[in-house]
Amino acid sequence: MRTLEGLRGAALVTVGGTVAVQSAGPPATLGTRFPITSVGKQFTAVAALLLAERGKLALDRPVAHWLPGSPPWWREVTLHHLLTHTSGLPHWGAEPGFSAVAALADGERAGLIPQGTPVSRPGLRWHYSSPGYLLVAHIVELAAGQPYGDFLAEHIFKPLELDSTTTGRPPGDDVAGAGAAPGQPVGAGDVWSTVGDLARYSERIHSGALLGFESRAVMTGPLAPTAAEQQPGRSFFAGHYGYGLYIGTVGGHRAFFHPGDIPGPVAFAAWLPERRASVVLLTDDEHTDAHAVTRQLLAAAALS
Repeated sequence: MRTLEGLRGAALVTVGGTVAVQSAGPPATLGTRFPITSVGKQFTAVAALLLAERGKLALDRPVAHWLPGSPPWWREVTLHHLLTHTSGLPHWGAEPGFSAVAALADGERAGLIPQGTPVSRPGLRWHYSSPGYLLVAHIVELAAGQPYGDFLAEHIFKPLELDSTTTGRPPGDDVAGAGAAPGQPVGAGDVWSTVGDLARYSERIHSGALLGFESRAVMTGPLAPTAAEQQPGRSFFAGHYGYGLYIGTVGGHRAFFHPGDIPGPVAFAAWLPERRASVVLLTDDEHTDAHAVTRQLLAAAALS
């Protein structure tokens, strides 16, 4: 077990399916379950792709029929737009009466999102929007005919053997402490997991254990330019977004990844395809510098 400076959580690197580096700082252990925040957008994307493979959803068709009462501009919005953050939806806070953490039914919350003022026409530019992923989760529920969490448990967590992964705070004692923020909306940050499960997920999803080749190619394709600029001192950078994943580099290696942070938790998970390496960091300490910890992980695994 390696000690990493600045980590009060858990971290894991695997290369070729073998553990290269593992670390856990008190009070966390490698088995501690954390909210993975926006890293969980990958599961939302996988759910939509599975339903598309099964003919239950069409990624390129307008989603307005799933959202009755939507304004006219929604006739142009597709699942592809929502999944790539190119729908024109803003981030949290622009929808009348909407709250990410208020005691609303998910369907009621989803119905408020289209009433917000768009920041651009659909497909025109990239603008990160967690509400867009909440809508994808809602549409997954409608298309699958079962609750979003049940669909993930049955069709993703179980077949990939993610035994410590749940939607919503899991029962038991081995979960992140009081610093972790509960109650995140489905599809946008409601999944809890361990570093081991997320490493296993990355290895299996990118090897074709669940999705077909075309779905994986779409998920990891550089579909939407983010207009981001490389900043000094950062260990990961993304110029594009696919479905639930940033497409860019981690430590100079081509990578598919996603960071996540809300008040309390910080999460990061990456897959480096050329090295068949998974890099995962989970903590409920919002002061964690994910770039600094990731640099240490890469160096310890001889990936820097």
